[in-house]
Amino acid sequence: MRRGARWAVVAVLAALGAVASNAVAGLPPYADEDRPLATTPSTDDGSFGAWHNPAQWGVPERAGVDFAWRDLPGDDGDRGGRPWAFAVGRGLGLALRHVTSPARDGVTDWQIGIGSGSGTHFHGMAWGFSGAGKGGWERENYLSMGEIHRPTRHLSIGLSGRWAPGNHERSGLMDVGVRPLGDPRLLLFGDYALARGQSLDEGTVGGGLAVRPVTGLEGALRWDEAGRFRFSIGLTLQRLGVRVSPSFDRSGGREGTWYAVRANPPVRGFDLERRVQRHPRYMALDLHGRAVYQSYRWFDDDALPLRDLTERIRFAKEDPTVGGIAIRLSGYQGNLSMIWELRESILALKASGKKVLIACDNLDQRTFYLASAADHLVMDPIGGLLVPGVQMSRTYMKDVLGKMGIGFDEWRFYKYKSALETFSRTSFSDADREQFLALTRATYDELADGIAASGRTTRAAFDAIVNDEPYLSARRLRELGWVDALGRWEDLEEQIRAWGGRGAPESYASLRGRRDQPDETWGPIPTIALVYLIGECAMDSGIRARSTARAMRSLRERGGIDAVVLRVDSPGGDPVASDVIAEETRRLRRDGTPTLVSQGRVAGSGGYWISMDAEEIATGPFTLTGSIGIIGGWAWNDGFGAKTGLTSDRVQVGKSADLLGGIRIPFLGAQLPERNLDEGERRLIHDVFEELYTEFTTRVATARGLDVANVRAMGEGRIYGGQAAVSNGLVDRVGTLEQTIDAARRRAGIPPDRRVRVVEVPARRLFAIPSLLQGIGLRFGRGPSGVSESMPRLYEAGMLQQILDRPGRPLLTMPGSALPPEEEAVR
Repeated sequence: MRRGARWAVVAVLAALGAVASNAVAGLPPYADEDRPLATTPSTDDGSFGAWHNPAQWGVPERAGVDFAWRDLPGDDGDRGGRPWAFAVGRGLGLALRHVTSPARDGVTDWQIGIGSGSGTHFHGMAWGFSGAGKGGWERENYLSMGEIHRPTRHLSIGLSGRWAPGNHERSGLMDVGVRPLGDPRLLLFGDYALARGQSLDEGTVGGGLAVRPVTGLEGALRWDEAGRFRFSIGLTLQRLGVRVSPSFDRSGGREGTWYAVRANPPVRGFDLERRVQRHPRYMALDLHGRAVYQSYRWFDDDALPLRDLTERIRFAKEDPTVGGIAIRLSGYQGNLSMIWELRESILALKASGKKVLIACDNLDQRTFYLASAADHLVMDPIGGLLVPGVQMSRTYMKDVLGKMGIGFDEWRFYKYKSALETFSRTSFSDADREQFLALTRATYDELADGIAASGRTTRAAFDAIVNDEPYLSARRLRELGWVDALGRWEDLEEQIRAWGGRGAPESYASLRGRRDQPDETWGPIPTIALVYLIGECAMDSGIRARSTARAMRSLRERGGIDAVVLRVDSPGGDPVASDVIAEETRRLRRDGTPTLVSQGRVAGSGGYWISMDAEEIATGPFTLTGSIGIIGGWAWNDGFGAKTGLTSDRVQVGKSADLLGGIRIPFLGAQLPERNLDEGERRLIHDVFEELYTEFTTRVATARGLDVANVRAMGEGRIYGGQAAVSNGLVDRVGTLEQTIDAARRRAGIPPDRRVRVVEVPARRLFAIPSLLQGIGLRFGRGPSGVSESMPRLYEAGMLQQILDRPGRPLLTMPGSALPPEEEAVR
């Protein structure tokens, strides 16, 4: 039985248990406690409703503070003063109610509760007790449990029960809310309460309706079978609300009026600031730090997760009170793909009519590409710009291995599959030079054309600067008009005022806290899973195919996921690991779940294998993808033992068994075979590779709707830039991660005005594990998971290690020199 169902059973049993109760005191009837409510506990009353159903503590998006008090007919007063109620919290809550009577001293009832849940169901529990004077009211401590179910946007059902262990008294409550229009404009509600030994037909019934003709204005009418009725009129401005609720008896006599003041109520308020604001605010965005996909939740201030940044820019774009953003671009470390995605978000904000200011100090061609998108660019007077152009180079180890006495045989059967050239050559092969030159030109063209499109220079002028003046001082940049002013961060305030803004930019947290409004839609929350596949394709490192496939399987089996987006940033590796992920992608699609891929900086070879089965693939102009082909190699003892004094001996059964033995290199743990493959063994390797290549190209053709012969022709291990990959059909379009999530939303049929929850897989961890403890965790199989480790700095050394550790295995991998030299976007 699911946890939510268990809570519901407990609440129902508590409610039905009231039928068998004796008529004893201790739990006040619902009819005496519902007065601060405008509707019913499970519908729209937030922390006031949590007094009756503690599941409400799990509903609000932000902690609310509610205070209510009641005047008395004739204002004569009761003993103990005026009745009042107070509630505060979210998840964990505290509620107090002061009850008075003309005949008795007042008593304050307390309740401490917890609640949780999401979308379709919420559950909670609370402990209630009373303060001084409870004996005169015959109060008993009690346990309260509650459940709220919202299966659709039209229906909310609440169940709650109380049990007093001191005298075993029970009471129960069920309430229902119906939104005929599927939104808060009209609510019909009713409730049914059992208390103090009542039989089923003696329960108290109540109900009414609530209307919200415009955002921020609400009205409600509530009645019960005793003939009492209550009007409520409320007004909410931004995050502050007030409400007045006069009550009347059967004859129309006023029983009293409840007044309520609410901070952060669970209803959307009238946007007064938007109507009266004369000077828009500007949001500050500090880019000092390292670009990553995921950060730790705590103690990781230097990390800049990509989606956090793009979500903040989107907030500034969509909020009508924000006039633009001011970016501090100093010390930013990010690869070209992430820079491009940030730039696209900035350009989208500008297209909406808002302004962008950037303050910088020292720039290179990557960060200048980002900064050029600004409406107003300010550079530190002592800063400068380095624009020498773009180059890609490789380091070759053939002679080093030879001097060490290590022979190396490159198993290369496909023209451009050059990942292991670094061990077998001393310079570029013709094919490698051809593909690397094409990639270098494409990268340069994208940078140069993007900078020229900003209007700060022309393409011809930019090319001339690159060739003749690759370093520019701040003053020279000002002369050229490449920057708009010399100054520092503090100087942006003057320009903001010149544009009619308020002056100093404000933080995202401050603006979001002031401007955020609750999502009042009932029912399942549309959810998109964002699965990060970062690093080498391996079973237990990099993309962690074993655990990631298990997580993807869980997404498919448990339901509640409307679409899946895979963020692929991988140079490939193990074919098995790649296909394990690809199989889960195919299963998701067979089950009808829209599954899309967003490619990062690198998505080639095995990285393309895990991309190809998605129903849509988005790439970036700086992405390196394709590399459809197989590679492998063999290293052996070609004098290494003689140079080091190491020897080995063996016994064997099987002609080729000696290939698995050889010298074990001390401290490294790698084993170096004693010989190279003979012609027959190498021919067998060729056949195995060709079989896998046929499988790879056939799958690409099937997944992408291409001709197999064409795939084989444009494959051959060739690496393509993003635009070229679109042209040859390997991917669908150039697009950012955010655009891919939006596309997944459309494919899933999620309405454009509905908020969407994006669930990251793996989830972000709390904090970094110190290196000593991390080693202990790895020893006991509890090492870091997800996207925590980075690609090896010496990628070729990692490939050589794979060849030694797993001799004879085919690899789906790219040349290490094709990987970005920038800081890797992993954590």
